[in-house]
Amino acid sequence: MSRSPGKDEMEAKEQQEVEHATGDSGESNTDTDAVDPRLENMPFIEAFGHHYHISGKIFLPFDEPERKRLEVQHKLYRHCLDGALTNTRLPLDIAQIVDLGTGTGVWAIEMAARYPQAQITGIDVYPIQRRTGVPPNVKFEIDDVENPWKFPDNSIDFVHARSIAGGVRDWPALLRQVHQKLKPGGLFEMTEIALNILDFDGKFAEADLCPEFLQIFRELCDKVGMDFNPSPHVPDWLLDANFEKIVQRSEILPAGSWAQDEKMKTRQSLMNQITTEHYVLVNHCGLLFKSCGWTKEQFDAIVPTFWQDVQAANIRPYITAVFTTARKPLNPRREGNA
Repeated sequence: MSRSPGKDEMEAKEQQEVEHATGDSGESNTDTDAVDPRLENMPFIEAFGHHYHISGKIFLPFDEPERKRLEVQHKLYRHCLDGALTNTRLPLDIAQIVDLGTGTGVWAIEMAARYPQAQITGIDVYPIQRRTGVPPNVKFEIDDVENPWKFPDNSIDFVHARSIAGGVRDWPALLRQVHQKLKPGGLFEMTEIALNILDFDGKFAEADLCPEFLQIFRELCDKVGMDFNPSPHVPDWLLDANFEKIVQRSEILPAGSWAQDEKMKTRQSLMNQITTEHYVLVNHCGLLFKSCGWTKEQFDAIVPTFWQDVQAANIRPYITAVFTTARKPLNPRREGNA
């Protein structure tokens, strides 16, 4: 007699589909529980139960839930790229790669296996990188990516930046430094999740779902001078920094339980792991709201309305991952020349 699969069996099957789709057999699962000794003694700002950089200028936390979220997000981005690690086509003989906002270092480590001849440097303000399984051609530096880099000008083949919104105050200046450090013909790729929640059925055209919460969020971002949604402006900033061949690609990330085909179901499964109330709202809004005078009680009062809007049965909510690629010209013009 046949029986319907139980919840555990369905979740196990779903996880297998995720691993197959992202090229992850489980062997790359991390030691995110291992804590760098520097992290244990690192001063921090506490906001809504999470730890943030002591400067108060980095609105991304560094606690264990955030480290685990970054690992799931890595799988999600890989799925968007059909299992690849970049949207950029890289030459096989690439030599110098820099990963801005490397986080747990998972991207740098996996890239090292693909390009064993390349030297890969991951930079992050937090020492949260994996402690084991780091190849000899990978090194991590603890620094703010907006500080002057130690690399000589015209020395890097590829700069990769992913999900660093919330930690960058001057995007144009950062992109100018990327251009300065890249070799002529060097490549740049940047990935961010757009902060617009839309309905797949287009009932509200291109209008945001959850407009009240998002409006509050955007007003607070303006107040502290932090752009959490840089993607719409990045092409213009890249042009101003003298990049060429600028291309943006967006991928749908469904939330909830509406996806039908296997590709979207896999993304939805990964999205649902990282878009819980705890991960998205408290983790990434804690310091922002606290800095602007909000209490945890005031914040909690608006969260239920947000989730009711997102989880409404008559909508199919999604956000987008935006992949931006660009190249430094082979013959870049000198500053001040036309």
